[in-house]
Amino acid sequence: MIEPQIIQYLQSSDYIEYLRGATDGVSGATHMASIKWNDGVERDSWVKIYAGNKPRSLINEMIGYLLGKALNLPMPPRAGFLLLETKILDPNFVNLLSEVDRYRGFTFAWVTEDIKGKNLRIEIENNPSIMNVMVEYFSSCMKDWEYLSNLIAFDDWILNTDRNMGNSIHLPDKTFSLIDHGECLHGGDWKESQLLNYDCSHIGFANNIHLKLLHDRNASAGLFQYENTMQELELAKLEHQKAFQKVENELKTHLQDLIGDEIIETGIEELPSYLALETVLTFLKQRAQSLEKFGERCDTFLSSHAITRPLS
Repeated sequence: MIEPQIIQYLQSSDYIEYLRGATDGVSGATHMASIKWNDGVERDSWVKIYAGNKPRSLINEMIGYLLGKALNLPMPPRAGFLLLETKILDPNFVNLLSEVDRYRGFTFAWVTEDIKGKNLRIEIENNPSIMNVMVEYFSSCMKDWEYLSNLIAFDDWILNTDRNMGNSIHLPDKTFSLIDHGECLHGGDWKESQLLNYDCSHIGFANNIHLKLLHDRNASAGLFQYENTMQELELAKLEHQKAFQKVENELKTHLQDLIGDEIIETGIEELPSYLALETVLTFLKQRAQSLEKFGERCDTFLSSHAITRPLS
C-alpha cells in the first residue's frame, strides 16, 4: 500500500489573510496567516519565508518534519510548501527574497499549522525578570518528557544545533511540540561537500543541555545512571533506520522538486560528478545507521562534563 504524502503543496490562492507577525527574532520573514489546507479548512498557520541567503532552509524544514513525523515525535499536525506570489506580500518581505524569486514574481514558503502552544523564549523576552524561573520550569518539564531521549537522537541525526526554548513549543499538559528545522544539516546554506562526512561529530550546545537533563533523570538508578542513560539513547537511535525507510520515497520526491537534477562537479577523476539529491539521501541514510558513532558522541559529552560513569 502506498503511504499518503505527509507534506502538502499549497497554492497562492490558499493564502487567505495575513494575521500578525512573529514576536521573536526568528529566522526568515515569519508571520501567522489564515491558510486553507487541502481538506478545505482554513486554519491559523505559521508561514516562514526564508531570505535569499538561506537557500537550503526550505529543504531542511522538509527533512526535519518528515523524519520527525516518521519517528512519531510530536509536531504540528500539518505542514507544507506554499507557493506565494510576491504581489500579495508585504514589500518588506519581498526585499528579503533572492534576486531570482523577486524576478520571477513568486517564492516558496514553509507553512505549519499553529499548535496553540507557548513559546517560552518569547515569555522571557517580554519579561526578562522571569528568565531564571522560566528556564527552571522549562528544564523540569523537558526532563520529565517521555520523548527526551528521542529528541536528543533526532537532533543529532539531522545535525540540529538550533534546539531551544523557542522551537520546543510548550503545551498546556507540560509536553512539547517541535518546530523550526531550517538550521539543521550544516545550516541554511550548506554545501553538498559537507554532507560527504556522515559521522561528523555533532552534539551542539542545546543538545548538551538535553543530554544532561536525561542523565539527571536517571539519577535514581545510582551506579546504573550512566548505563541507563546510554541505553535510552541507544534505543532511540535504533528507531532511525525504520523511520528513514518509511519516508524515503517522499523525501526523494520533495528533493527532486527542490533540487532537481543538480549535479556537483568534483574535479576528481575517480568521482567526476554526483547528484546533489543522492548526496542528501545518502547522508541521512548513513547517519540513521550510525549507532556506534552516535554512542561515542554521547559518551564523549558525558565524559567531558565529568558525569559519573562506570569504571571499565
